[in-house]
This record gives sequence, C-alpha cells and structure tokens, in this order.
Amino acid sequence: MARTQRFGTLARRQQAAFRATLSAGAQQPADDKARRNPHLVAHGHELENLYPSIRGPDGAMRFFRDRGIKWWTNARSGDRKVGVDYVGPTRNLASSQVCCVNFLLPLAAIPGALTAFLRCIDDDVIDAEAIADPAGHRALVEFEWVGWDRPLEGGRITRGANQTSIDALLVASVPGGRRAYLIEWKYCEAYLHPSDKGIGSSGDTRRGRYSALFAAPSSSFNQIAPLDEFLFEPFYQLMRMHLLRDRVLAKGVSPDTPVDEARVVVVCPEANADYRRAVSSTPLSRRFPQLATVEEIVRATLRDPSVFETVGQETIVDRLRAGPLAPQLRAWLAYHRVRYGW
Repeated sequence: MARTQRFGTLARRQQAAFRATLSAGAQQPADDKARRNPHLVAHGHELENLYPSIRGPDGAMRFFRDRGIKWWTNARSGDRKVGVDYVGPTRNLASSQVCCVNFLLPLAAIPGALTAFLRCIDDDVIDAEAIADPAGHRALVEFEWVGWDRPLEGGRITRGANQTSIDALLVASVPGGRRAYLIEWKYCEAYLHPSDKGIGSSGDTRRGRYSALFAAPSSSFNQIAPLDEFLFEPFYQLMRMHLLRDRVLAKGVSPDTPVDEARVVVVCPEANADYRRAVSSTPLSRRFPQLATVEEIVRATLRDPSVFETVGQETIVDRLRAGPLAPQLRAWLAYHRVRYGW
C-alpha cells in the first residue's frame, strides 16, 4: 500500500515546480543546499519569491523597512545572513510569511479587494478600514503586528522577532462597530512532535510573562485548562494570539482607533492536516479526547468560541474567483493558481 505523502512534502514540490517559472538565475543556485532542495531560489534572487507587483522600490521591501519589520529567514534554508550582507525575504519559496505577504499586500492595492477577503471570513463585514500607527503610517493591512503601544512581553517593539506578533492585522467596519482581525498565516507548518515549553528556566520565564494575562478577568480563556497545558505548539502560539486579542480590545489598534470586537483567524490550507489535526500526545488533546482538530480544542478553552476560526486559503480563493471582483483580480488569481495551486 502506497504511503500517503505529507502536505509539507507536496507543498515544497509545488514550489519547486514554481521555481522553474522564474528567471534562469533564480533556478541556478551555486550552493549545494539549494541544488538539493529545488524549493530554494539562488542567492541574489530572493525578491522573485514575492508577487511581481510588490517587488519594486515601493513594494514589500519598503513597507517592511519603513515599519522596522524583520523578514523571516532561516539558516536551514541557507539564507544569507541578515544585517551583514542581506536584508529581505527568505529564499525559501515555501515560507508562510512570504505566502501571507503575497496574498494580502497585492490585494491592498485593488479597491475593495481586502473587504472581499474579509467577507470570505465574515459576511457581515461592511468595509476594510485603514490602520494608522503612531509613526504616521496608514495601510489597510499590517504585518508582524505586536500592538501599537508595547508587546505582550514588555520592552521595545521589534516587529517580527522575539515577541508575540500576528502575521497580519486587518480592521473592518461591521454592524456592531469596528472589528479587528488578528490573522495567523500557515502554509507547510506541522507540529507532529511538540516539545514541552514549560520545562526549565525558559518555561519559568514564559509563565512569568503570560500567567497573569491568561488568568485575568478580561482573558479570552475560560480557565477549564491551566496555562501549562498550552505550552505545546501550536496551542502555545494560539494562546498568545488570544492574549494579544485581549490587549487589542483594551487598547485598540492605534491610539485613536478603538475596536468593539476582535477575532483570531488561522489561515491554513485545508489540505494541511498535519497542522489542523490535533496531536494526541499534547495535554490539551488528552483533556479533550473527543475533539479531533486544533480549532475544536482551542474553541473549547475560550469564553466565547466564536472569536476563533480556521479557514483555508483554497476556500478564500474559490470565493474570490466566483465573486464580483474576479475581473480586477485576474492576474492575482492566475499567480496563486500557478504558485500555490489554489
């Protein structure tokens, strides 16, 4: 009987096929790592990892630079050392950060497109609203957002590194006022053998940072499960996303932009069962043995389960392809079909 291949393997194969559509230089890496892993582009061609319209001088690079956002890079991908000889996106075509930016930043330039995106999540969305920050930037979407005043962990804000951040922030006007969307973007991620983040001095540090927030009267959590049971991925990350949601409700998304509601949304391929399916070895999975998915388990720990949802990129793209903006999105839709198969 043939063994079913994991989603991550299939996704990297999809990205290897996409590399074959890029420039000859991108397809001809000089290093052995990228020769052996064809989902990695050649050094010097990392910008080809981005959607074409956001590669230019006023595109994603400027957006990140103006806001002090750090690009995700990884030595395992053979990325060039940031701050020494390189600043920019990873060479890894299977990056979830790049997937998120390729999806949302081009939509921000098409009138009504981010509104249509949010309506794929909640059909009561009236309009996407611009987000302003204390530095004077305004945009319909923000990336690697940690809060406008301070991060959950305290100290200086460093977006995209060493602090609780969400992959994307959007704000919408809705019948009840204003709703924030804290979006976590997944592509190949899988946590099949999660380690216990509560062990040792690092575990003590994590408890010191989050225990009071987790147990606060305003906390998203219903306290059925203790904090220590969340110290396994992906629950650890999703716990922090909801603590950031609590901060957004209390502080707004900027000094002059309060919100009435806030939701945490994981955007993850429907086919990525390795992320979506709960791993039975984690304490939360053992607490809720009748629940099969990460989404179901997290919702069981929340005071209001409706503030959390998982939705697939495929579902969103299908709705956009069938929607009234499809003619304006023709190039974007074609790119994502070739790039990601959606």
